[in-house]
Amino acid sequence: MNIGTLQGRLTPSRGRGIQFFPSAPGEWEKEFEIAHDIGIAHLEWVWDAEDNPLLQLDVRAQVKEAVAATGVPVRHTDLQFLTKMDFANCPNDTLERICEAIADIDGRALDLPLLEGSTLLDGAMRSARLAKLATLLEIGKKHGVGICLETDLPPTDYAKVLEDLPSLMVVYDSGNSAHAGYDVAEEWDAYAPRIANVQIKDRPKGGTTVPLGTGGTDFSTLFRKMKEARYTGLVTLQAARGEDGKEAETVKGYMEFVHQHAESV
Repeated sequence: MNIGTLQGRLTPSRGRGIQFFPSAPGEWEKEFEIAHDIGIAHLEWVWDAEDNPLLQLDVRAQVKEAVAATGVPVRHTDLQFLTKMDFANCPNDTLERICEAIADIDGRALDLPLLEGSTLLDGAMRSARLAKLATLLEIGKKHGVGICLETDLPPTDYAKVLEDLPSLMVVYDSGNSAHAGYDVAEEWDAYAPRIANVQIKDRPKGGTTVPLGTGGTDFSTLFRKMKEARYTGLVTLQAARGEDGKEAETVKGYMEFVHQHAESV
């Protein structure tokens, strides 16, 4: 199993929280080198503000050089800034520029977290957010960029969204599923063929991110369902951080955790 990780997990936090784009000089570049050294298969770009260096042509050229030098590609991009706003109000030209940037680095797909400020659980705003999602699917299609939805909807409601939007794919976040108290088998039975990225995370029900194996995620069922589905999409670590300065060791430990569980089913 090839395992990737989100950006920032290979960089000391220094008070920036669990998840961030590594923006200090040389940080994101260094992550490509570390990822190569420890056997990470891909990096997921983190877009945590509307303005991101990837909008700059010279930065995209540098990313392509880093990919060529290390063999570590950027396959998906996580639009985390959307959790801090209402996705329905995100300008189309912003989404257009993001898709253009991702296509330029052969990024393949956007992971769209319609959570928190953009949650689809808000019945009053769901229609507007789904309409914007339909627009984004058309923008992505124009640039050859797929769209993968991460949502806090229960599996039956999520399956209905997928039925209405046949080109939409799924980000399955194991920690967020545990946080919401959803049943892993029910989720995979509802939409396994549409899952394109499995984000590996652990959370107790109603709680925050914790080290793998210490929360409520049913990893045994998850890897069994992945095997039954003959899943070949991305597997991306989004697990809790460890001690600053020991990022490589923490990520290698999580990689071993995933391999052991995958091999045990």
